[in-house]
Amino acid sequence: MKLTKLISSVVLFVCSFWALIAAASPSWTLLGPGGLTFPLFRGGSTTVYDPSSNRVILFAGSSDDVGNPRLNDVWVQTNANGLGGTGAWSQLLPSGALPQVRSQHSAVYDAANNRMIIYGGCGAVPTSNGCLPIADNVWVLSNANGLGGTPTWTQLFPTGGPPPARQSHQAVYDPGTNSMIVWAGQNGGGSACATFPDVWVLSHANGLGGTPNWTQLSTTGGPPPGQYSSTAVYDSTNNVLTVFGGTGLLGTHCGLTDAVWALSHANGTGGTPVWTNLVPQGAPGAPSNRSATFGIYEPDTNTMTIFGGSARNGAVNDTWVLSHANGIGGSSAWTRLSIPGPIPVQATRWNNGGFDSVNDRMIMFGGSFSEGPLWSTWVLTDPSGQ
Repeated sequence: MKLTKLISSVVLFVCSFWALIAAASPSWTLLGPGGLTFPLFRGGSTTVYDPSSNRVILFAGSSDDVGNPRLNDVWVQTNANGLGGTGAWSQLLPSGALPQVRSQHSAVYDAANNRMIIYGGCGAVPTSNGCLPIADNVWVLSNANGLGGTPTWTQLFPTGGPPPARQSHQAVYDPGTNSMIVWAGQNGGGSACATFPDVWVLSHANGLGGTPNWTQLSTTGGPPPGQYSSTAVYDSTNNVLTVFGGTGLLGTHCGLTDAVWALSHANGTGGTPVWTNLVPQGAPGAPSNRSATFGIYEPDTNTMTIFGGSARNGAVNDTWVLSHANGIGGSSAWTRLSIPGPIPVQATRWNNGGFDSVNDRMIMFGGSFSEGPLWSTWVLTDPSGQ
């Protein structure tokens, strides 16, 4: 009897151990397109994630219709983390004047006030002039998740600056100071390396509490060379902006990069903003040179997880994790995740998705691959691999 109980206990322990290991193993899940009333194929859009309602909020981008027209619509996906039932897409119809159509813009989200802030991007319709004219303005969508009231667009008219018009830049939101931090980007026409090495901070970014104002940061060190379609994440606790990859000048050559840089005091407070090179260009064991990669930051593990992007020989679909992503507490190092089962196709992903910190899930929508824009939503469990 005792032997039987002992064996049962060992078996239970082993099963529980391997169940725990399995649960902690990263895995991709494709979410169905529930509730789609028309094809959402598009690239160059932006999505943000609202943790309180478990919704993804999508704005604009270029469609897969004839001529690839740019859009200015807003859609919401429920149960976006893949939990709680089958998610469904529905279109929001905001009141007020609408922002002009655009793609390759930026969007950040103020979760406390349910407000999405968009800036810049390629405006009008695709022409031989590339992205010109640039949609060089800032808009805020209140009740952005479609709950709590009628979603309403309001254009902001900040003082200061403004920054030079740009697209394929990166923006992050600092909830502590209600600031939007904008890094780099390209001028919309001409060379891919007609880029901006600057960092700008927009105060009162959600349109509440005072007059929004643009301030250019006087940074030292750097700047990172990957200034076109880089990937940027933000550690709001330590006020550090981390940047990976992108296209830029490497000496006299314009090309893809793979370096990682961190900017301290990124919101312009607490000291002089300083760029520090965490992982040098071409470092052994790093991801390949690439741009338009999707990435998230996990505060609990101080890691940045990236997926996909545009590389030298086409789009890629690998997943990498950077330790000590803010440059604090140890040396930053890359690890490639080996993920079994289905994985998303090779694609450029831009800044499309979000991170559910409560359930430890990375959420990614859309992008573009060799055959055109995508509509799919994928969820990665345990994105840090820890």
